[in-house]
Amino acid sequence: MFSFKKFSNENSGENLSVCVVDNVGSTFLPVVKRLSKFFKKAYFYSVNQSPYPRQAVDMAGSGFDDFELIHDFWSMVDQFDVIVFPDIYFSDWGDRLRKMGKLVFGGTQAEVLETDRHLFKDELTSVGLPVAPTQYVIGIQALAEALQKTEDKWIKISYYRGELETFHHIDWASSKQWVNEIQHYMGPLGETLEFQIEDSITAVAELGSDGWAINGKSPNYLTWGIEIKDCGYLGKATAYNDLPSPLKSVNDTFTSVLQKYNHTGFYSNEIRVAEDGKNYYTDPCMRAGSPPSNVYLEMINNWDEIIIGAAKGQIIDPVFIATYGVEIILKSPYCNTGYLSLTYPDQYKDNIKIKGSFIQDGQEYVIPFTQAGYELECFGSVIVVGDDLQQTIEQALEIAGSVEGYRVDYNAAALPKAIETIADLEKLLNITF
Repeated sequence: MFSFKKFSNENSGENLSVCVVDNVGSTFLPVVKRLSKFFKKAYFYSVNQSPYPRQAVDMAGSGFDDFELIHDFWSMVDQFDVIVFPDIYFSDWGDRLRKMGKLVFGGTQAEVLETDRHLFKDELTSVGLPVAPTQYVIGIQALAEALQKTEDKWIKISYYRGELETFHHIDWASSKQWVNEIQHYMGPLGETLEFQIEDSITAVAELGSDGWAINGKSPNYLTWGIEIKDCGYLGKATAYNDLPSPLKSVNDTFTSVLQKYNHTGFYSNEIRVAEDGKNYYTDPCMRAGSPPSNVYLEMINNWDEIIIGAAKGQIIDPVFIATYGVEIILKSPYCNTGYLSLTYPDQYKDNIKIKGSFIQDGQEYVIPFTQAGYELECFGSVIVVGDDLQQTIEQALEIAGSVEGYRVDYNAAALPKAIETIADLEKLLNITF
């Protein structure tokens, strides 16, 4: 276990205020809760700009004591010393605030690497990283024609995350109905979209590095781990130079791209170690991804120094309080249409991270996410950090079992199963997790 002593310096937040700016729906509410522990004052602003505003969306984040919910950012901007953007689609805000002389973390032009998949693949090619064979077609009709001739492909689009998730095309018989559905709800605009048809990559391992970048450079220490899709995450603190070789190789090579787009903010990646011996960088996350951000936010104990330093272009080493971090994702289909009421022991309040919630009369509720314009069954997670991985997993499972709410569920078998995956990784990459 390694750590660094935290000390008061010019990058301390004890005399500074921070404002966390979120998109509609307040899904990054756990970020401001965590950062509030490191700054003199914390504010939270979630965009809710509409000619027909919804009260639920406006109330997300209300009722908490650790930060102040605000409803007007720009009239209060002079009160914020530091502004943090945990999500994307804020590059114009970040640019303006930096020109105003503000300390800004996130909100960089590098978000285009996530929102423009075609550009991302072009940048991978420009630095010599492998790219899965990809066909680009414009419009749903062209997509349908292409899919009738192929099997086992992955379909993606850029920017408009609300239109469709990544879709696995097995064959035309199984995909025809899906194509008809998106053709119906997208109407004529479906003929203007660029669809990417990617070859499948047969991976022997999937892993990612998680943390942040400072003017495109990685910190000297960060976390890496594996995500169990829609179920959880296991992460470990490490020195950058001790990253598993596929991660370090890709990170070293891709640094020049991050520098090109001046990225300073949260950053994660996903690397697939393929049977052909190549390391495929499949998805950049130019934000505080969920998972794993709740894990590394909890594992580190000097976020004020890190964020303020990064905004000044300085690399500040993190102070890790634990070697491992475990996340169990909590789900309920009810939180899309109803107010999900949650109950859990007060002793676990720092372990339980809830998106889009508010407190009324002492009761915590999750807003109906459809009122924010999207569906989201994964409403929160349980986070536990520690130096013994098995004990940390057991504690996380215990805490997850204490969360009560209508149709609340989680996959109790996911993390123990992930241990088997880690064992395979250790043999494959000759590493120790």
